[in-house]
Formats: sequence, structure tokens, C-alpha cells
Amino acid sequence: MNKEIEYIGRKLKELSGDTFKKIKTPIGEENFYNPIFNKMDFSEISEENLFIHIGQFLINPNEKHKNNLIAFVEAFGLKLIKSRASLDQSINFVYLTRCSIMDLLEQELLQNRISISSFFEVLKIIEYSYQLISKTLLNIYNEELLFIKLALDESKEDLKMTLRELADLERALNEATIFAITDREDKILYANDNFCDLYKYTREELLGKKHDVYSSNFHPPSFFHEIWETIQGGEVWKGDILNQAKDGTQYWLDTTIVPFVDSNGERYKHISIQYDITEKRKTEETLRKTEKLAMVGQLAAGIAHEIRNPLTTIRGFVQLLSANEIEPNYASTILDEIDRINFIVSEFMVFAKPHQIYFSDCNIKSILTSVVKFLEPEAIMKNVKIKYHFPIEDVVISGEKNQLKQVFLNLIKNSIEAMPTGGKIDIMIERTDQNISITIKDNGIGMESDQVKKLGEPFFTTKQDGNGLGLMVSYKIIQNHKGSVDVKSKLNNGTTFKLTFKTQIKKEKTNSSNITENE
Repeated sequence: MNKEIEYIGRKLKELSGDTFKKIKTPIGEENFYNPIFNKMDFSEISEENLFIHIGQFLINPNEKHKNNLIAFVEAFGLKLIKSRASLDQSINFVYLTRCSIMDLLEQELLQNRISISSFFEVLKIIEYSYQLISKTLLNIYNEELLFIKLALDESKEDLKMTLRELADLERALNEATIFAITDREDKILYANDNFCDLYKYTREELLGKKHDVYSSNFHPPSFFHEIWETIQGGEVWKGDILNQAKDGTQYWLDTTIVPFVDSNGERYKHISIQYDITEKRKTEETLRKTEKLAMVGQLAAGIAHEIRNPLTTIRGFVQLLSANEIEPNYASTILDEIDRINFIVSEFMVFAKPHQIYFSDCNIKSILTSVVKFLEPEAIMKNVKIKYHFPIEDVVISGEKNQLKQVFLNLIKNSIEAMPTGGKIDIMIERTDQNISITIKDNGIGMESDQVKKLGEPFFTTKQDGNGLGLMVSYKIIQNHKGSVDVKSKLNNGTTFKLTFKTQIKKEKTNSSNITENE
């Protein structure tokens, strides 16, 4: 090994990155500063820097040190890419390191520490080393560029797909819904054709207007205040709204309002998606009225029979009075029978008289007691015994008294009819801090599991002369009261209906001694 070449190799290994951060360049710029040094510190890479590997390869240019040099350049090249250095900056960096080596060789040659022949021998090895370095860097950047190109192509394809899906979604919304977009001030930015057709306004008439332009004035201000608070909080609002078209026609609309929020969580616009459910609402109301009429028809015969019984008694005593053979205690008997007639007629009028629906505090215990008394005569006629277990104190929920009475009448009457040869009905009220439950249990003919699953469907009935509307209306009423229904039944082993409602007013828990029972 040439001692002078080995000497240069050792000198190269002593160089550091600081020697070429600021150097004189061939284009005459002194103190040239490479921007790459803003992004990475050459000295922090490791002590095993580029000069060490070039110096080692110069001292012993075998395959091992050649591979070590290439491996270092590959690792260092990835760091250059990670620092977001461009290919030009990286090539410039290589040029600067080469300039540092050439400066070192020039000084050593001028001071006669190496010969001309050694100088040129070193140049050949250095030149070969930098060809390896440049080629390795180019390969790394090519691979990175190829990866970026593939990623961009994939992203471009994903973007095309996303835009296509958005276009399909927009087309579906426009065709299938009544759709509008509104800004942060509730002014309409866009309305689709279905929206314009329903409200009988042109798009130009709607743009820039607020949604109260088609208000029906049916809902109170608090209703819209709740909607506004919900979407202002970035939450989706769902519900039914009654709106009015330009020609005065009113429509019930199943409405979903979806707010768009910015990075600060503030709403900057929202979309309204609506479906016309006017006919559905009319149908539900018609079915509800039909069920009431059907129930009145079924009860009419029993009511007429029950009215005739006290009238017969009264007629007999009146005949006695006319014969001047009346005893004093007969008068109280006559009055009791008349009161009984009044009670039956009053209960009958619940179904006959239309009334406005208002929610108020409803005493479940009182409602069930009146329903049991109303149905007791029919139960006795069919050999059915009704037992109830109620708490002593009142049990109150928020609801509509007559609708709840309709539900209880329907369920208890169904239980009576499910026991054609007689039987027993148990009615129980239970209350916890969270829930109030009403259980109606009979030991009648029961149902199969498939029949239980269909309960509440329109026109599904297990009775020969039924219309299937009773339970459907009852389920709807329970749903409107935020309640739930659980049904358990077994063929020839009876049926149990359990209605659960949220507790309205928290009271002390009942214990086993505070129970009113009727046997």
C-alpha cells in the first residue's frame, strides 16, 4: 500500500461537516451557505460520517469498504429525503464534500507531502467513490419519486372515486328527498326541485330567504328554539314539522337537520332533508278513530245489557212505589242503580266525544281502577275474575288520560276474550325510582312466538272477528308516551303484557305493606 495514499486516507477521515458548510465555490461566491444545513446537522448523524468511509475506501479499496460506503450513502440519502432536501440540494451537498477533499489534496501537494503520481492515484479512487455516491443517491431519489408517483396516482384515483360517490349521493338526495342547504344565519343557499315543487316557490324566490317563509304557525316558538339550540350545538335534529306552501296547502314533513361545524366546533351551515308524510299522518289518525269506533261497537252490546239491568230494578221499585208498598231502604237502592247508570254512560262518552289531546299528570292507579270497574260486568258474564295489586299512594305519569284509558281497556278486554271458558286476570302496578310498570296477565289461550312478533302490525289479529287495529293504535299511544311494551305468551298457558313508562315524580319506594289488593 502506498504510504502517501494511506496518509491522505487518514487525513480525509479527520475531516468533518464544518469544513464544507462555508467554502469558496468555483462560481466565485465566498462563504456559500447550503440551505440543507438549516434542516439537518451533519455532525449529529454519527461519527461514522461520509469522509470516514471515503478515507477508509481510499486506504483499502476492497469490496467490504465499498459496500460500507454504499450502505452509509443509502442511509444518509434517506435522511436527506426525510429532511425534505431536493435532489439538487443533495447533489450540491455531494459537490461540496468533494470540494473539501480537493482542497485538502491541493494543500498537501503544494506542501510536497505527496507526489504527483500519488495525487493522481488518489484522484482516481476519489472519482470512483463519488460515482458510487452519486449513483446511489440517484437510485434512492428515483425510488422515492416512483413511490410518490404511485401514491399520487392512487390518491388521484381515490379522489375520482370520492367525487363520483359525492355526485351519486347528491343525485340520490335530489331525486329522493326534499333538500335544502342553509347558511349560519338560516338563509337558504340552495333548494332542490322537490323542495321548490312542494312549497310552490321558485328557486329565485327562496334563495336568501329564511325558513320561516313557509311557516304554518302551528308550532310554538319554543319548538323552533329547541331545534336551533340542537343544531347550534353541532347535533343532528330529527322530528316532524308542519309547514305551509305558498298556496296555503299544509304538509307534515319528516325532517332531519344536519349541521356542518368548523375546526372550532362552530356551525357555519346546515342541510335539511325532508320527506312528505302528510298521507301517513292522515292514515294513522283515521286508523286511530276507526279503532275507537270498532271498540265502541264491541262494547255497545255489553253496555246496553248492563244499562238494562239497573233499569229493570228501578222499574220494579217504581212499580212498588205506585202500589204504596215502598220501604225506606228501597230509595237508596234506586239511587245506587242510577249512579251505576251514570258511571257507565260517562265511560262510554270517553269514546264518543272528540277532544283535544293535552298531556298532563295522569294517575295510573285511578285510570286502571275505573277501567276495571267498567269491564267488570262483562268479565262476570264470561266467568272471568279480575284481581289487581296497586300501591296505596298515587302513581303519576305525564300523559293523555283518555288515550291511556283506551290502551288499558283494549288490553284488559283482549285478556277477557282470550278466556272463553273463564279464568283470571292479574293487574299489577310497580314503581321504581326510574320506571313505572303496569303488568296485565291472563291464563287464557295464549299465542305462538310468531304471533307475538306480529303484535302491533296493522290488520294482524288472533280474534275471529277482530280487525287488528286495536293493538296497533295502543302501541302507537304507548310510543307517544315514551313507553315500551314487552309481551310474553305461551300457547294454552296465558299472556302477559308489561307496559313501562319513565317515572314522572320521584316518591318513596313502596314496601310490601303498602299494597291495595282486590280479590
